[in-house]
Amino acid sequence: MMNRLCLVALALLVILTDIVVSEASSSSRSSVSRFLEDESGKQTPYTHGEECVPCPGTTGECVITVKVNFFASETGYYEFEGCEGVNPTLLLTVGRTYHFDQSDKTNWFHLLGFAYEADGAHVGVDELEPGIPVNSTCAETLSCPAPMYFMDGEYQGEYSNIPDLVPIPVNASDNFGLDAVEPLFFHPLGDWQGYGTMSVYLNYDQEYDQDLFYFCHVHDGMSGRIKLVDSNGQKLNSEDVPELPYSYHEISDFDFECGTYNLTDWKLSTDSDNGPGDMCPSFFVCSEGGVVLSSYATCVEAMNCHMIASMTTTAEGSNSALFCHQMIPHHQNAINMAKALLHAHPDVITCDTSGPVEEGDGQSWTCVMLNILYSIINDQNYQIMDMKNALSQLGVSEFANCDVSFNGLGAQSSSITNEISKRNLQGSASSSTNMVSALDCEPCTGTTGECEIKMKVNLFAGEYGYYEVEGCEGVNPTLHLTVGRTYKFDQSDISNWYHLIGFSYYPDGAHVGVDELEPGIPVDSPCADTLSCPAPMYFMDGEYQGEYSNIPDLVPVPVNASDNFGLGVVEPLFFHPIGDWQGYGTISVYLNFDQEYDQDLFYFCHIHAGMSGRIKLKDSNGNLLSGDENVPPLEYKYDVVTGHDAECGTYGLNDYELPNDQCPSRFVCYDLGGTLLDFVKCIDSMDCAMLDGMTTFYGGDGISVESTNDVILFIRQMIPHHQNAVNMAKALLKSGEAVCDTSGPVEEGSDVSVGCLLEPMVRSIIANQNRQIQEMEGVLDTFGIDPKNFESNCNFAASVGWKQTGVESDSILVSIGTSAIAFLSGLL
Repeated sequence: MMNRLCLVALALLVILTDIVVSEASSSSRSSVSRFLEDESGKQTPYTHGEECVPCPGTTGECVITVKVNFFASETGYYEFEGCEGVNPTLLLTVGRTYHFDQSDKTNWFHLLGFAYEADGAHVGVDELEPGIPVNSTCAETLSCPAPMYFMDGEYQGEYSNIPDLVPIPVNASDNFGLDAVEPLFFHPLGDWQGYGTMSVYLNYDQEYDQDLFYFCHVHDGMSGRIKLVDSNGQKLNSEDVPELPYSYHEISDFDFECGTYNLTDWKLSTDSDNGPGDMCPSFFVCSEGGVVLSSYATCVEAMNCHMIASMTTTAEGSNSALFCHQMIPHHQNAINMAKALLHAHPDVITCDTSGPVEEGDGQSWTCVMLNILYSIINDQNYQIMDMKNALSQLGVSEFANCDVSFNGLGAQSSSITNEISKRNLQGSASSSTNMVSALDCEPCTGTTGECEIKMKVNLFAGEYGYYEVEGCEGVNPTLHLTVGRTYKFDQSDISNWYHLIGFSYYPDGAHVGVDELEPGIPVDSPCADTLSCPAPMYFMDGEYQGEYSNIPDLVPVPVNASDNFGLGVVEPLFFHPIGDWQGYGTISVYLNFDQEYDQDLFYFCHIHAGMSGRIKLKDSNGNLLSGDENVPPLEYKYDVVTGHDAECGTYGLNDYELPNDQCPSRFVCYDLGGTLLDFVKCIDSMDCAMLDGMTTFYGGDGISVESTNDVILFIRQMIPHHQNAVNMAKALLKSGEAVCDTSGPVEEGSDVSVGCLLEPMVRSIIANQNRQIQEMEGVLDTFGIDPKNFESNCNFAASVGWKQTGVESDSILVSIGTSAIAFLSGLL
C-alpha cells in the first residue's frame, strides 16, 4: 500500500513539475503566429507568383479557366489553368482579348476584378474602369480599359472596347456589368450556379509602363500581378511596380496535410518542447471502442486548441469589440474544420449544387455537406474581414489576448465520462410573460373585410426563435381565423428575413413531408381537380408572384387553372443577403381559407423547422370548427427561456454559468463592472457550453468507413460550435449595439459604420447557422444516429478540469500533460 501511495505521490510530483507558469502580457501570444503567417521557413507545396503566359503560341481570344485553391492560404488563392502554382504572375499581351471563365464552383464568393494597385476597392485604389485613365484622355469618352462581365453568355453592361464581342455603344457608358454580377456572388451556391457561367473579358489596349493586378471583389489579400507585354512578348515593365503590399501565406507541412491554415503551433503533443504546451486542455476528441483517431480527428484537435487559446480575450471598450475578438478565432476554427474535411475526402463530399433547393427536397447528405462547407469557408472569411474593419473603426487592436488558468486536480478518476449535456434538454416550465407561447388570439377582432396581420420573429424566445403577431400576446399565438375571410400577413419587418411563413395541414409542413396548403392538395372537396384548393398567395413589393387565385377581389381567378401561388419565386429570396432581401420590397402573404374543415391548420417557417403555430378555423358565427380540441397535435413542446438565458438573450446556457467543472475559471478577462461585465458573463457561459459540447467521441457508432466517421465528427463538433456563434450573435443583438439600416446591397470599399457591419452579420449568423444546425442533424439522421442523443459527448473529469486559482487577468496558463494523467489514472 505504501509503495502504491509513493507512486501516486511521484505521479503528482511529475504532474506538478509539468505545470508551466509563465507571466505574459495580453498581446504576447500573437508571437505564436496565431493570426500571422507561418514563419517556420519550411518549403510549401504551393508556389506563388510564377510567371505564366496564358495560351502560349496562339493568337486571338484566349480562354483562361479560373479556380480558387482554398487550401493555399487563409482565404485561398487563384489558380489559372495552364499556370503553375497559385496566384501566378500573368503575362498578358496589350490589345489581346482574354476570357476569364469563372464557372468552377470554387469561384463562388471570388469574383475576379482588375486594378492598378493590389486589392482594388478594398483599399480605395483605382480599378480598371471606363472612366479611370492611365496615360491618355480616355476618361473623357469613357473608353479606358475595363473588364466586361458576362453571365450565362449575356453581357451585363453597355461599355465595350472589344467591338468583335460587343459593339462600342453610340452613347458612351461606364456600365461594364460589375454592378449586375457582383451581388450574385453573395447568393447561395445553388442560386449562383443556376445563374449560368460567370465570365470576365479583358482587353487592355493601351501602352502602360507599370503592372496591373487581378484581385477578388469579395475577399482582400488575394491579389496577383499582371505584367503587360507588347506584340513581341517584351515586358513593358521589367520591375515589380507597384509593389504587392503583403507577402503570400506559406503553408506548413502540418497545415498542408490537414488542408488548414496556421495550425502548426497548435498540434497537441505530450512533448513539453513541442505544440501549444499549456495553452489548451490535453484532448478534445476521445476515441471510443478502440477506434484509432483519423488524420482528420488529429487536425480537429489542433484547430480546437488554436480556437480555445485564442478565445481567452480581454474585454476592451464595448460589447462589439469583445464580440469581434471572440468571433474571429471562432470563425477561423469553423473555416479550418470545413477545409480539413473537404481536403480529407474530396471524392466523397461531391454534389451537383446547381439550382435553388426548397426545404424537404430530399437532397443527398453529400450535397447538404458540400453546401455547408463552402458556405462556412467563404461567408465566414468575408465576415472576418468585416470584424477586423469594425475593430479598426472602434480604435481597438486586432488582438486582445489574456491568459487563463487551467490549474487544479480533483478527487475524481481521470477516466472520460459519458454524460448527456444538460444544455440540450428542454427548458423549465416558468417563463417571462413576453415569452408565453400558444395563447389564443383573434386578429382584427370586431372588424370585417381584409385583415392585415403584421408578423415579426422574436429571435430570443427559443433556440430558433418564434413568431410574434402584432396585437397578440406572447409568441407563436394560436390564431383564430374565420373561414372565407382574407388575411394579409405582412413580413416587412427585418426579423422576418430567413423566416418566410407558410401554411400546412400538419406542423412543420414540407420539413417533415406533410401536406401544405396548395392549390392541388384537397381537404374534403374535389378542389384538386380544378387546382382551386385553399392556398396562400405570395406578393413581393405589391406584385403577385403567382397565377393561382381564390381571392378574386385581389387577383382574378385564372382562366387556365394553375398551381403557381408564388412560393417558388419568393422562397429563394429569403436566403439572399439581408440588404438584397430588403431591397426586393415588402414580402406579403395573403390567405383565404374558404372551405369548411373540422381540424386545425398550422403556420410554419419555410426555412427553420420547429417554429409552427396553430390556426383554429371559425365559422361566420364565431364557432370553432374543431371545437376545443387541438387536432392534429403539435408533436413538440415550445422552448422556454428563463434566468441567465433571458438576461443574455441566449438559449441553453443556464447550466453553464461559471464556475463549471468542465471549464476554466473564465474565458474573458475583465474585473470592472457595468453592462460590459454583464456581457462578459454571457460570453463566459456560452464559451463554456461550447467547450463542453465540442469534447466528443470519435467512432463507436458501428460505422467502419473512415470518411463517414469524419463527417460525424465534423457535425458533432460543428453543432455546438454553431450554437455558440448563434448565442453570441443573439447576445450582441440584444445589447442594442448592432443596429443599422441595411436596405440595399453594399459594395466592397464603401464606408460602412460599425453597426452596419455587425447587424447584417449577427442576423446572418443567427438565421443561417441555425438552418445549418438542422441540416447537420438531418445528416446524422441519415446515418441512423439520433441527433438529439448527446451521449457522444465526452467530459473532462475533475483531474483534468480547471478551477479558479486567484491569478490576475494577465497572468498564467497551466495545463497537465496527458502522459502524466494516464500514468496516474492507471495507479488509482
